[in-house]
Amino acid sequence: MASPIIKNEELAEEIDTIKAIYGDSIINLTTNSSSQSQSNPEVLPVTTTIVLQIPEHSNLSFLIGFDNEYPGTPPRVLGTASTSARGEGKKWVAILSDSVTTVWQPGYVCLYDVIVDAGERLEELRANDGEDASEEPDTATAPVDTEQTSVPLHVTLGLDHPPEWALSDPITEKRSVFVGRAAKVTSRETAEKYVDHLLATEKKVATATHNIIAWRIKQKGPSGTETVVQDFDDDGETAAGGRMLHLMQLMDVWDVVVVVTRWYGGVKLGPDRFRLINHAARDALLNAGFGKPESVDSNDKGKKKGKK
Repeated sequence: MASPIIKNEELAEEIDTIKAIYGDSIINLTTNSSSQSQSNPEVLPVTTTIVLQIPEHSNLSFLIGFDNEYPGTPPRVLGTASTSARGEGKKWVAILSDSVTTVWQPGYVCLYDVIVDAGERLEELRANDGEDASEEPDTATAPVDTEQTSVPLHVTLGLDHPPEWALSDPITEKRSVFVGRAAKVTSRETAEKYVDHLLATEKKVATATHNIIAWRIKQKGPSGTETVVQDFDDDGETAAGGRMLHLMQLMDVWDVVVVVTRWYGGVKLGPDRFRLINHAARDALLNAGFGKPESVDSNDKGKKKGKK
């Protein structure tokens, strides 16, 4: 049987972008359907159906439908395709539906943001379940050795809290994907720890082709003196870090670290890659509240801001 064809160009491009970041297995197309909404003429029929797997939750996948007007209309969570336990389907559907409601805006593709938001909700639920379990002593097992209890990574790194990144929209060009991140920092040491935390907690970022980094910080010393700290790391993408730092200088942003991740798609982009890297960096900076937004280029598709 031939693979279903996606006639919605924005949805097809969005799926290609997500697969480039997370791998082909994250989304599978199912047979297109136009019969699910025929009973209600006011609701457009579903024309494309996918099975979406949430990263880091391999036992959990969802059936999601789209009509021809997406992203003018929201994705529809039709049910679960697989769960880790029986009888929990409604709970997982409610979580994903809440994510769709939170991130979707008319005219803006949102599947990437849904994945990020749902992942955060599921991680929070997993953490809460772990806390509840820890409060109930198990008399059938030996006492827990508190010295062996795991410590959150940000605590190990000496951070007060996990980094709060603002993300750019994913940019796809000839199957290469670029995603920018920006976070407020007050010292070079904090910036380096934020990057270490990101690479340790985000496998897809750690295994990407390049992670271009730059920061500009007005760092205060013990005596109150202020030292300007600005630096970059190309991570193999020669001259990209310097150009990104130059962008930050032009935007006159301070006390911020920026990371632009590139997944190489197999086709060389030439000098155009620098424009795309800076586009992702600027988008992340604006989403984090740095700099002033300019008028949107008519050639650029508007997309929703990334999750922090």
